[in-house]
Amino acid sequence: MKISNQVQDLTVEDALKKVLTAADIRMKTESVPVSGSLNRITAEEIIARRDIPRFNNSAMDGYLFLTKDLNSGRRTFSVTGEIRPEHEKPDTLKTGTASRIMTGAPVPAGEYTVVPVEQAQEKERQVTVNAIPDRNPIRKQGEGYKTGKPVLEKGALIRPYEIGLLIESGNRSCKVLKPLRIAIQVTGSEIDEETDSNGPVLEALCSAWPGTVVKLWPVLDDDPKKVTLRMKELNKSSDLVLTTGGISAGRHDYILQSMLELGAEILVRKVQQKPGKPFTVSQLDGVPFFHLPGNPVSAVFTAEYYVKRRVLSALGLNAEPLKAVIMNNIENHRGDKTLFLTGKLGFDNQNRLTITTERSMRSHLMQLYHGNHAYVKIPPETAFESGDRVEVSPFGLAYQS
Repeated sequence: MKISNQVQDLTVEDALKKVLTAADIRMKTESVPVSGSLNRITAEEIIARRDIPRFNNSAMDGYLFLTKDLNSGRRTFSVTGEIRPEHEKPDTLKTGTASRIMTGAPVPAGEYTVVPVEQAQEKERQVTVNAIPDRNPIRKQGEGYKTGKPVLEKGALIRPYEIGLLIESGNRSCKVLKPLRIAIQVTGSEIDEETDSNGPVLEALCSAWPGTVVKLWPVLDDDPKKVTLRMKELNKSSDLVLTTGGISAGRHDYILQSMLELGAEILVRKVQQKPGKPFTVSQLDGVPFFHLPGNPVSAVFTAEYYVKRRVLSALGLNAEPLKAVIMNNIENHRGDKTLFLTGKLGFDNQNRLTITTERSMRSHLMQLYHGNHAYVKIPPETAFESGDRVEVSPFGLAYQS
């Protein structure tokens, strides 16, 4: 089993560059109903199909008057009717009259003023204006968006709010990126469905990323024939594959051997980092395989630091790390490995983002995530003092704007 030296024992920076540039993810598009577009990514610019608002309408409950009547100094009027939101063609007013009007109800063509109900008093179908609002509470047709104007750019994440915007603007369907089909495969003869923690954790993690659909496959025994057959199945049915375990140098680690037998290209083979040194990336027939270590923290870290970055990059979303002020002294004594620690984010009295780190990284203990929010990157032979700025990568967040 021969692997190019150019992909072995990479630095974190080189491994991440390989993941972002060489791991191929092929995006396709489809049209879906707006009601089913949550967490999808727009594949084209979406335009308004109608004016927003569609017509001049009242922004609040009150009374409608001819503006010229109010400007003349008149303050008492006869109430001749009521305009409700369902009234499509309200009657125009005659001089000296007023009409009750509800929030969202259409305003007739012409120059009108709405006086909120709190600023008028009605008695026996006569209304007296106590005060005229400084700002006329009438929403003008098209003041939000005009027909044909863009409402969402290409590459926008559709959240619940964007669903409302699309419906409001007259869109009933939209073109979006097809979901990335992510397969998760846990390996290890010592693992069964009851003791498997990596599978459910990674399934939940990847499902939180926008634009994905995730399938957790049954745990795979350490059997070379079974491993090769399953890798074939995963390759045919997925856009991206995550495996855990079976990637170190043990006698029963068959993942790498099977991928090479199937003709896969190895992009990354081990990274100078803690946790997750065995992290490996291969590509078979255009489908990237991210081979994560079996230790729980190592598996989660490499999924979030590398795979999430690649997925969000393919979707056109931002996953760049942040800068924070470290609140405790920390030192990496390792001469060749980048150390990643978990830490708690906060803000100081200058409103700067801060991070307080754990003192060590133990790749088998998921308790390191409890109460923490981000990974802190500490390069080899580097020491940070309280007050220094460090690179942090928030975890548990699908998208950072």
